[in-house]
Amino acid sequence: MKNLLLLNAHLMIFFLFLINVGCTTNGEAAENPESTFPAPVYDSEPALQDINSNLGRSPKSQGSMQIQAASLTQRGITVTGSGSVSVEPNLAIMNIGVEVLAKTVNVARSVAADAMDSVTDTLKKEGVHDTDIQTKRFNISPRYDYEEVIVDGRHTGKQVLTGYVVNNSAIVKIRDLENVGQIVDKAADAGGDLVRINGISFTVENDDIYLTTLRKQAVEDAFEKATQYASLTGVELGPILSLSEIGNPSVQSFAEMDYGMRAMAAPASSSISGGELEITLSVNAVFSIQ
Repeated sequence: MKNLLLLNAHLMIFFLFLINVGCTTNGEAAENPESTFPAPVYDSEPALQDINSNLGRSPKSQGSMQIQAASLTQRGITVTGSGSVSVEPNLAIMNIGVEVLAKTVNVARSVAADAMDSVTDTLKKEGVHDTDIQTKRFNISPRYDYEEVIVDGRHTGKQVLTGYVVNNSAIVKIRDLENVGQIVDKAADAGGDLVRINGISFTVENDDIYLTTLRKQAVEDAFEKATQYASLTGVELGPILSLSEIGNPSVQSFAEMDYGMRAMAAPASSSISGGELEITLSVNAVFSIQ
C-alpha cells in the first residue's frame, strides 16, 4: 500500500513537469512566432546577375549608350547642292478658251461650242496636232445680279438671274516656235470677242537629257559647301553618309506671258519670243566628320 502511494506521487510530479515545459515552449513561440520556422536564405548576387544578363545592361548603362548613339548620328555636315543649265525652249504651251453669256443654257452652250470649234479648227490648220489639244475646263454656271428693293420700308438686295455662263478652255502645245505669234493671232481671230487667252509659257518637252549634267553640278556644289563649312569650323570632312534628290528638275521661263483679255483686241501681229529657260536640280547631302 505504501509503495502504491509512492508511485502515484512520482507520476503526479512527472505530469506537472510536462505541463510546465509545454507552457514555457508555447510562451516563447507566442513572443517570437518566426522562431518556429526557419527563415529562407537567398543568394541575391546570382539572381541579380541573371536579371542583368537577361536585360543586357543596367538602365544606367543603357541610357549612356543611347546618348552616345544619338550623338554619333547627329555628327555631320548637312548641305544642299544645286545645278542649273540654260537652254532654249522647244515647246510653247497656250491656255485658250471661250466664254459665253446667254439667257438659257442651251443657247450659251451652243454658241460656246461653235466658237471653240472655230478656234480648234484654226489651230489644226496652223499645224497643231489633235493630240496637242486637250480640254482643261468645261463649266456651266448661272449668272446673278443684285437689285436694290424696299421690303417693309427697308432697303435690301435681291438676287436676280440674268443668264448662264459657259466656259470652255483647252491646253494647246505649239511646237512651231517661229510662228507662235501668228498661230495665237489666228486662233484669237477665229474665236472673236468670245475668246480668252489665259497665258502662254515656254518649256522643254524632254529634260532627261540634262539630268546627268545637273546631278554632277549639284553634287559638286554640295561637296564644295561641305568642304567650306568644315574649314570654317575647324573639322576634317569625312565621306558622304547620304544623298537624296529633291523633287524633279524645275524649269523656269523668263518669257512667260499673261495675255488675258488683251489678246482679243490686239490690232497688230503679236510678237512672242521664247527666250531662254533655266533648268535647276537640287540634292540634300550629309557628310561625316572625322
